[in-house]
Amino acid sequence: MAKALCKWRRGEVEANLSSLAIITTPPRVACSKCARVASEKGYVCRPISLVSGEEKKAKKASDHAAKKAKQKAAKKDKKGKADKKARKKAKSDKP
Repeated sequence: MAKALCKWRRGEVEANLSSLAIITTPPRVACSKCARVASEKGYVCRPISLVSGEEKKAKKASDHAAKKAKQKAAKKDKKGKADKKARKKAKSDKP
């Protein structure tokens, strides 16, 4: 995880605007000391949640669904490669 936003200097903010946009979008936590916001708790030094319990459950469910879809796609891709190799081998074995 990157250095906490709470510890960034002004020059770092200006120099890393694209990183700052990624880190802060969407805001899910805030620092209880300086009120900076971030998408993950590792980016602020004293994080407090801005997200309600239901929003957390919805995010967790969508993350889980995305992970399942990724696993399914990887399995399908792996199977497709295995099928392709078997067809190629069967084709080369024919006299």
